[in-house]
Amino acid sequence: MAQPLAGERSFANGFGLVETLAAVGEAAYAWDVASDRLEWAGAAHDVLGLAPEAAIDTASGFAALFDPEALTTRHEAVFGSSETDEGDGVGFELEYPVFTGPRGRRLWLQDRGRWYAGPDGRPRRVVGLVRRLGARRETAEQAASLARFDPLTGQLARPRLLEIAAATLAAGARMQSSTGFVLIALSNLGAINEAYGFDFGDFAVVETSRRLRGAMRGGDTLGRFSTSTFGLVLQECERADLEVVMRRLTGALHDEPIASPHGPIAARAVIGGVIAPRHARDVNELVARARAALARASSGPRAFEIYAPDPEREAARRCNMRLAEQLVRAINERRVTLAFQPVIRAATGERAWSEALARIVVEEGEIISGGPLVAAAEEVGIVHMLDRRVLDLAIAHLAADPSAKVAVNVSAATTSDVEWFETLSAWLALRPDVAERLIVEITETTAIADLSAAARFVAELGAHGVRAAIDDFGAGHTSFKALRELGADIVKIDGSFVRGLEDAPESGAFVRALLALARELGFETVAEQVESQAAADLLTAWGATYLQGDHIAAAKLPEPPTGTG
Repeated sequence: MAQPLAGERSFANGFGLVETLAAVGEAAYAWDVASDRLEWAGAAHDVLGLAPEAAIDTASGFAALFDPEALTTRHEAVFGSSETDEGDGVGFELEYPVFTGPRGRRLWLQDRGRWYAGPDGRPRRVVGLVRRLGARRETAEQAASLARFDPLTGQLARPRLLEIAAATLAAGARMQSSTGFVLIALSNLGAINEAYGFDFGDFAVVETSRRLRGAMRGGDTLGRFSTSTFGLVLQECERADLEVVMRRLTGALHDEPIASPHGPIAARAVIGGVIAPRHARDVNELVARARAALARASSGPRAFEIYAPDPEREAARRCNMRLAEQLVRAINERRVTLAFQPVIRAATGERAWSEALARIVVEEGEIISGGPLVAAAEEVGIVHMLDRRVLDLAIAHLAADPSAKVAVNVSAATTSDVEWFETLSAWLALRPDVAERLIVEITETTAIADLSAAARFVAELGAHGVRAAIDDFGAGHTSFKALRELGADIVKIDGSFVRGLEDAPESGAFVRALLALARELGFETVAEQVESQAAADLLTAWGATYLQGDHIAAAKLPEPPTGTG
């Protein structure tokens, strides 16, 4: 502890409540302004939760711990005061965040004290008490920080990135300047996760973030848009500027492999960008058109693309918008219903469960498949609304029929939809018996697009007691190693391999091998789109656990309840 101020008592000798203060989480201090010396009563480091090496014996050393985002500091509270010391000192009280060490967490403190003036009327001596504000404030601040920053990379989270994009668009409109928006997708993250595990996948994401930050222009804003995708907002950016930036970003990611314990790994990225206001009037259009450019880059010869209007694509987009609007009306008007297609146990022919398939009652009263509307909803980003409605209908069906077992499909968007899980949790709190009778299907393409997100989704389902199935297996490139990491319970063989199986030897060999390997690894299997008895017999002989298809039973609407009168 520093020596006491000249002419004053030290805390150790003159303060008898040190232990009491420590017990209630408070520490007393005295600050000599002229020398910058800061004395503390007792073990201030322990009381305040600071790292032992934190230098707090000077006011400037303590101030170095302050979070740069702190709105007010002790120095500002004391020297910014408009009050005058009339002999009794001037009180102050404030709250501020500090960091507990070089890599420590953020800690909120309350600081209450009084300052006393010297002969010149300026603050000469300050005394006070500091205490931690407790877990509630810190938890709230951590939640607020998570809303602003991505915990893995430290970059802005998507909500905050989009807020900045909106503000940049508005500023550009006032200044009559253009704004650029770029999406950078790590296209082989799924393969990296599968080959080396999720920890190295996270390492690759962090390294990608670091390289992007090093290659971007000063004044632009980087954020993590999704698990494998980053977003970049560019101020005062014309098309020529955007092309230069995209070439620089591509070089930063592709020129050198990522060094790892497994050896050098090539991270592959695709980039899509758009210029506003020329091709986007608001944030929604900004994101949609950057995504369209990203999709073109994913399927084209170049690693990056800048959005340009395409009459055919725009016509398809307008058609999708109309279909999506029809779907939204159907959901709001309770015109979405479910048809159920049985899945039978291959060995016995008994029904194991039924797959719930969306059907739409159109305004003329006809019932149609939800397929085209679902595809349109996925294109315009509202398919999660349908998934929530289907979940409600499916669980209501399970609640009404205790013997029923149902599988529901979810889109890629729903795997990260907090409201969908809140809906599921609310239902299961009311009807916990439903969990073991519910199966949730995600497609293989959804899983391999973001293995870590899919694994979290499956784990969350398991925590609720709900089984998960991987649909359309074989259509993508997922290995059984990845399936085991996902923790799925059931594998559904893609119907394109099962359809016409008896007349296609190459499909038969592939399906037979899949079934054998799945059986060895402990997965239950479903063969979809079984269209003949010959195919059903082959699949049963090869060890398929379950069969599904129109030959087994077509999807049907449930029978209306029979009246008792």
